[in-house]
Amino acid sequence: MPQLGLLETDTLHDSLIDDYGSYGKMFANFFDALGGQLSYRHYQVQAGELPQHIDECDAYLITGSKAGVYDPLPWIATLQNWIIDFHHQRARIIGICFGHQIIAHSLGGIAAKSEKGWGLGVLSCGQDLNGDASTLRLIYSHQDQVITLPPRAIRLAGCDFCPNAAFAIGNSVLTFQGHPEFTPAYLRRLLAQRKGRIDSGVIARALASLSQTTDHRVVGHYLLDFISRERQGSGSSE
Repeated sequence: MPQLGLLETDTLHDSLIDDYGSYGKMFANFFDALGGQLSYRHYQVQAGELPQHIDECDAYLITGSKAGVYDPLPWIATLQNWIIDFHHQRARIIGICFGHQIIAHSLGGIAAKSEKGWGLGVLSCGQDLNGDASTLRLIYSHQDQVITLPPRAIRLAGCDFCPNAAFAIGNSVLTFQGHPEFTPAYLRRLLAQRKGRIDSGVIARALASLSQTTDHRVVGHYLLDFISRERQGSGSSE
């Protein structure tokens, strides 16, 4: 049974913990619902917990966070160094939202606060997963974006609002700006926490978008295939 290391880079709002647990538990529930047959190991990154050896897990997933990659927080610099080191060793690393951004930023790309403002609700992007060019819909919740992809990264999805919505580097890195693990119910409760801090019109449009179906299952199975691949030999992936 493949083991997934869940690198949790934030905690949920207090009012959401009883129902959702943590970012890591949300991913575990998401993959379990897809029949993923994974085991999980949780790392609390903000508390200084990070994998020390590449073989601790078969793959690693970096979650979302309220932090930005540019914030002067000690754990962010430590995580960036970890990403560089484990990528050099060809670890399989997944990034979602903040994870997507910090992987890009650590490996030579640029992530920053977007001039386009908040991306909230269901967003549709053109995509090319497994050579299947079509539209990919996911729930989004972000202000920051990957502005420039890292060297050797291949863009997998993008649109006018979020040009670099997903990318891969070889067989070892896979990232998405959108949240396949989020449900409409979760985002509704999250947005209720943000009233007064985000323009009411932006929130209203996000809530209205939640009536659309999403491709979270497609992305989930794509991630499961990535997690289950046999890791290639150690050494630089450059």
